[in-house]
Amino acid sequence: MSEYNYTLDENQWPLIPECNKVAFWKYYTTAESLTIFDSLYTNKYGLQDNFVKFWEIVANRLSKNKYVVGFDPINEPFPSDFIDNPDLLKPGVFDD
Repeated sequence: MSEYNYTLDENQWPLIPECNKVAFWKYYTTAESLTIFDSLYTNKYGLQDNFVKFWEIVANRLSKNKYVVGFDPINEPFPSDFIDNPDLLKPGVFDD
């Protein structure tokens, strides 16, 4: 992400208007995004465990709400480290 040279806020996060200069889908191929997906899929730092716990809490909290018909815990999952493991892009590998 550093190669984008975004203006950062006081917490060193890029400003939203800066991020909107690039099409959202391009961020999926950054090293940061690939690392996060890999950490989720391999449960690095317990990320997958915490992700499941979060959605259990959300589901329990909203299960009786008549206005909620469903939710999508992970929309459009992305293969993690397809750079080091290009086989992930083959049909039937990542989606198996």
